[in-house]
Amino acid sequence: VFQPKYGFIVQNKDELTIPLELEQIPTAKEFKDAISSLSPEQQRFAKAYRSMQLESTLFGVCVIQIKPQLEKVLKLPADSLT
Repeated sequence: VFQPKYGFIVQNKDELTIPLELEQIPTAKEFKDAISSLSPEQQRFAKAYRSMQLESTLFGVCVIQIKPQLEKVLKLPADSLT
């Protein structure tokens, strides 16, 4: 289930800079090989840590033009909000 944590409303020519952390996460096989020599307790910790990494690696952008809808709700002529 996609549950966004943050949202922004940007208008006109507003600019938004979003810093992204770029970190390569090992493949499933690389991860399995890397933890194979660890103790069971360390493996559980590593798997829990990897799970947290994987659940927050999605970045999505959705552009919704709200001006036309606001004009309809407020019963304003088209293109009256500038």
